[in-house]
Amino acid sequence: MNERILLVEDDATTRRLLVSGLATAGYRVDDAPDGETAVALLAESAFDLVISDIRMRRVDGVQVLQAARERPDAPAVILLTGYSSVESAVAALRLGAYDYLQKPCALAELLSRVSGALQRREEERRLGVLRRLAREIAVVDVPVPPAPHAEDSLLQIGELAIDRPRRQVTFEGRALRLTPIEYALLCCLAEAQGRVVGYEAIVQATHGLTVGDDEAQTLIRSHVHNLRHKLDPAYIVGVRGAGYMLRAPHAPA
Repeated sequence: MNERILLVEDDATTRRLLVSGLATAGYRVDDAPDGETAVALLAESAFDLVISDIRMRRVDGVQVLQAARERPDAPAVILLTGYSSVESAVAALRLGAYDYLQKPCALAELLSRVSGALQRREEERRLGVLRRLAREIAVVDVPVPPAPHAEDSLLQIGELAIDRPRRQVTFEGRALRLTPIEYALLCCLAEAQGRVVGYEAIVQATHGLTVGDDEAQTLIRSHVHNLRHKLDPAYIVGVRGAGYMLRAPHAPA
């Protein structure tokens, strides 16, 4: 591990225990006894994760969160809270905190949340790089796809219907509101007629990017998740290590 964590806790005993547990787990840990010190450290150094008590004098955990979110490469933030400040912690989630834990918390639970926060931050960083790359790519000499034949204009898979000339999608008779990427993803899978479409091919169709499997999976994971909830989750089948397939749930495999 090379991730760097900033622990902000005004109780000295709790701070020492948590620093010891995180360091034993392999993380590099800096600690701050109050919010003022934490904000100063955030201005001076880069961290991957901030773990902060939410109730502190003068500069509290929400202010530490705001300072962290203002950094160019913002760290993930986990807040520690007592029962009396749960509402503040929930409000902080809306401001961008990854999670909160009630004190006292078990070290194993904290380490689990730390691992999840760092993983999501890395995924968001990779997505950010890919999105910047996508904006920078100039679209040159991209062939315009031919207009679909009449017999191809409507794609029907079970209760799902895709009217491509009108860019309309219905499921079980109700119209679906899809984002452009969700629509492109759905068409890509529907055109495969029940065959597995690889991650890289999906991203080429949805984002116009050529990337490796890992990056492709990261780019489309949330869009697949959203589509499954707008349709029926059984319609989109994930094949581990290969890609996704769209088929009616009761269709032959």
